[in-house]
Amino acid sequence: MQTPDTDIRTAEHPDTRPPLPRLTEGQLTPGGLSALPSVPPPALGVVRRAAHLPRASWDRLAGPDDAYLATRWLDVAEDTSGAAMRYLTLTDAEGLTGALATAVADADAPWLAGRPDTVLRLCAEEGRQGARELAADLPGDLADALLPGLVCGGRHLGRTTLLSRDGHDGQDGTGDRLLAAAERLAEEEGLRSVAFLHVDEHDTALRTLLARRGYRSFHSEGYHWLPVPQGGFAEYLAGFSAHRRRRIGAERRAVRDAGVQIAMAPLDPADIPRFAELEATLLGKYGMSAWTPARSAAILERALGACGPDALAATARLDGEIIGFALIVVHHDRWFAHRAGFDYAAQRGLPLYFELLFYHLVDAAARAGATVIHYGTGSGAAKTSRGCLGSGQYAYLRTASFG
Repeated sequence: MQTPDTDIRTAEHPDTRPPLPRLTEGQLTPGGLSALPSVPPPALGVVRRAAHLPRASWDRLAGPDDAYLATRWLDVAEDTSGAAMRYLTLTDAEGLTGALATAVADADAPWLAGRPDTVLRLCAEEGRQGARELAADLPGDLADALLPGLVCGGRHLGRTTLLSRDGHDGQDGTGDRLLAAAERLAEEEGLRSVAFLHVDEHDTALRTLLARRGYRSFHSEGYHWLPVPQGGFAEYLAGFSAHRRRRIGAERRAVRDAGVQIAMAPLDPADIPRFAELEATLLGKYGMSAWTPARSAAILERALGACGPDALAATARLDGEIIGFALIVVHHDRWFAHRAGFDYAAQRGLPLYFELLFYHLVDAAARAGATVIHYGTGSGAAKTSRGCLGSGQYAYLRTASFG
């Protein structure tokens, strides 16, 4: 069920903290900022490669729902997004107390749904809350006003956030220090904006921090997930109305009667070229004509290398040919539906999307002991119609134009 949208407006209290010292790679800030009389604050550092992070300490901060902020996925994002990554860390005697993953977005970045200019433009065109007003207050072309920019919270869509041992609103000021460091980093590198593009509406501590620091917000997307019933598909089906149950039954019969075979197995390197073709077809259908199978193949290969047996593939085959797939990333007891693709000509109108990504997946997830399937952003109506819960995502922007 979609939670009602709320919007935390920019606070009227500007940030009056003294500026942070200049940040350089590996540099630790002195203990003067926000220092307590007897206990020095966590030291701030900047790391430019995920391989150089204190990985075990970082991954302890990333919870079960933070698959895309775990270090193994940061490796994937680094190697496939074409973006310069920066990782801000706060460290005390016990290890990391806070962390923030960032990426530099420029006009050549192909990931349009993760760039502040294209996200704002599309949301303004769709009339999403706050987007038109914010776009109107920016001078000239949005790309010129916002790029290059520092995208914070991870190079993924949905639930972008910072990591903190004691919560974003802890008394140690972790969130404030990380945000101040990100802003100084952007300033030093000549970037025109700092942005969190998909902050969950329930991440109220971070939203309050961002508003207090002068960021302006707009509604950017919806995020969806499905609690996995222990009873698998039978229990899942029982949760729908009689009308919906009949429709789901008809959809499953249509797939079965067409001779389509659905299976779940670890990602097989031999299937990657076909998966890449299918994903490029799907993205082309939604206007991303510049996306190539080679780019999809590179991401799939890197995901397999990073995740190993935690990279699963749901496949639909007709007469031995793969006509649909979904890549599932396993993280703790959560499954993340990460990528998909379909042969629209071969499927002949069959409801493969629902069979592959919901009906079969729910059963497989229950058997594996998974508790949640994350479906991420986009296609909100379709996901909600098949039992997903949802929450609003909000973009937060800060530029020199906003003071």
